[in-house]
Amino acid sequence: MSRLVKLLRYAALAKKQSGKSYLRQGFEALRGAAAPNRLGLSEYYEFEIFDDRHYPSHGKQHCVGWRASADIDARLNHSHWRACANDKVLNYALLAHYGFPIPEAIATYSSTYRRIANEPVLGTPLEVRDFLRQPLPYPVFVKPMHGSYGRGTFLLTAFDTQTDRFTTPTEDVSLATLLETCQIPQFKGMLFQKCLQPHESVHALVGPTTSCVRLIVARTATGPHVHMAFWKIARARNITDNFCMGKTGNLLAAIDKDTGAIQRVVTGLWPQGQEVTHHPDTLQPFNGFTLPDWPNAIDMCLAASHHFPGLRLQHWDIAFCRQGPVLMELNTEADLGVPQFLGRTPFVNERITDMLLQH
Repeated sequence: MSRLVKLLRYAALAKKQSGKSYLRQGFEALRGAAAPNRLGLSEYYEFEIFDDRHYPSHGKQHCVGWRASADIDARLNHSHWRACANDKVLNYALLAHYGFPIPEAIATYSSTYRRIANEPVLGTPLEVRDFLRQPLPYPVFVKPMHGSYGRGTFLLTAFDTQTDRFTTPTEDVSLATLLETCQIPQFKGMLFQKCLQPHESVHALVGPTTSCVRLIVARTATGPHVHMAFWKIARARNITDNFCMGKTGNLLAAIDKDTGAIQRVVTGLWPQGQEVTHHPDTLQPFNGFTLPDWPNAIDMCLAASHHFPGLRLQHWDIAFCRQGPVLMELNTEADLGVPQFLGRTPFVNERITDMLLQH
């Protein structure tokens, strides 16, 4: 019943915004649900697909939701290649081998003593404890070898040897708690990385947090192309840039893939999400800002994509740092509806259609 109530509320708000009748909304929503792209009824509203100003009638059939996202990913990305993206140690090791800039690892922890390059390797909780009690190059970012949505991450800024507690941007964390997290089985181990320093212009706009640009690269028969681009902008109180449909308080910005210029910034999906013109923490305006070193970032990302040919739809996170663009990680299985909503452009175009037909 609650889902029905939500849909009815959405329909009323959509009618008020667009003037579209309930009958027309219902027809379009059901047609989208029945189409190959399997758009959810809630997604028809939350991605603002009902609004003809953003999605003309002939384009709505090319909009996707999470069901179609999973199907497209399964068809374009070979299962044997997924570990190259999802296993962060393997991904970083490959990128480092090929000479691409990655975050600097100050240690890795796993029971099998895995490593990226020549960083210290830890294989037992005792070794992790002894390592963490040493003077470290704070701030230090800690994240799982296998993880997503920011789970199991820490940003350590200092350590009190008297209390065995770390200072973080939000609250103190005990060494015991950190050690327990490191041993969660599904994480497969932990990475300890030196925190990146944002490019001066990025720092001035969004603050000191690491906010990555997501580049979606489509590897076609004629070569790789940037399909869409958007910026995940972290707020001051968050240590990751994960959006989680607006629940984290972070922002998302549509980026012109050709120039690197901000196009629009939102706090969430329709109808709760709002467009904003200034960063809520720094109060700096978004209008007119272009990401630094954009051509270099594009060239680097496209060059890196060649080393993962079994992944034809790649999602790269890139940090724009003082030393230049840095490849943070490669992802698969992403929700394609979010960049579609940001850019107000159907995700499936002629290029993606051709790739799916060649599958």
